[in-house]
Amino acid sequence: MGTNGSGQIDWIRLIGGGFAFQTAHFAVHPLDRDRANEYLKQAKAHGLTVSDAVEHAREYLKGATGWPTNEEEQLQRVEKFFSKKLPR
Repeated sequence: MGTNGSGQIDWIRLIGGGFAFQTAHFAVHPLDRDRANEYLKQAKAHGLTVSDAVEHAREYLKGATGWPTNEEEQLQRVEKFFSKKLPR
């Protein structure tokens, strides 16, 4: 799990796993989907919402390296992935 030095969850790093820690399409590859599901598990446990996940993804993509990507399409993928799994 992505934590910072104080033991708190690093949500930006954790959601980055769904992008293969690059700019791959969110949760398409099985390993990326597993990492996105880990984010989901932690998000549920901490009361996060779909909006929180989208904002974490937005922050992640601002500094992500990798292939050129359409951030709005990526954010739509994130929203779709979490839409029936987390509250709005």
